[in-house]
Amino acid sequence: MMRFLAKVAIQRLIGAIPGGAARYDRTRRHRILSNLREITAQKHAVAERYLEILQAAGGTEANALTDHLEIGGGWLPVIPLVLHRHGLARQTITDVARLMRPEDAAAAAAMIDRLVPAAVPLSPETGESPDDWLRRLGIAYRAPLSVPLPFPDAGFDLVTATQVLQYPSPDRLRAIHRDAARLLRPGGLYLLSIELTDLYHHFDPTLPRFHFLRYSDAAWRRWFDNPYTPLNRLRAVQHRALLEEAPFDILFWETTGGGPDDIADLRRAPPHADFSSLPEHELACDGLIALARRR
Repeated sequence: MMRFLAKVAIQRLIGAIPGGAARYDRTRRHRILSNLREITAQKHAVAERYLEILQAAGGTEANALTDHLEIGGGWLPVIPLVLHRHGLARQTITDVARLMRPEDAAAAAAMIDRLVPAAVPLSPETGESPDDWLRRLGIAYRAPLSVPLPFPDAGFDLVTATQVLQYPSPDRLRAIHRDAARLLRPGGLYLLSIELTDLYHHFDPTLPRFHFLRYSDAAWRRWFDNPYTPLNRLRAVQHRALLEEAPFDILFWETTGGGPDDIADLRRAPPHADFSSLPEHELACDGLIALARRR
């Protein structure tokens, strides 16, 4: 608990320290690159799951798609790199901050080549610069950007958002879903995955995974919300309601967690009365993945 409180205090103070945000980003980048193999493997597994869902629920393969937009690309473009391997030719990655560096993308590609060797490697050719390599792969990085994104209507047939929609406020999520619908061609696909646990438990393993539900909305916003971990704490059923407000038909919806062990962990930090309208099995879901089609 003390580690969680200390991290929250540090995050809330960063903006007041000259150069604090840049130092914090350097620390995060170092941590990610230090765990490059593990993080790449995790993201590769998500990409493979995406390919399965696109085929089974969306009735399509990556090589049948032409233009992919990734919202919130983060530090390493593992999912676009895997989709390129499977034949997706043009991809645009966006983010609210400029996090990805071409040299880090190249390092991720080299790790994919080691983890899952292929006849044609992803890595840059000898003497090829990371920037030229990304252009050759058809991958463009546009950051910082926020919705509404500066792209023409109906310019994409796939939009993905991977582990980013746990952050924006409900109103911001509505705007993201509406913008995704605007950017997709009719019949285009919107693929998203969301972690539903308290992300601070990755830093402080003494915390229950659903610790953040113990606070009221007012207390969370007042004491814990910050630009670096602005968790919206929405549960899967609430995410579904927001998605259904946009012009999408949901083709696939899968939640994880919600079983007896998850409920036991939920009870370690009993949820605040603000969450009393939802049953325990909904509160104790720890992740979701969904595919929707633009009407």
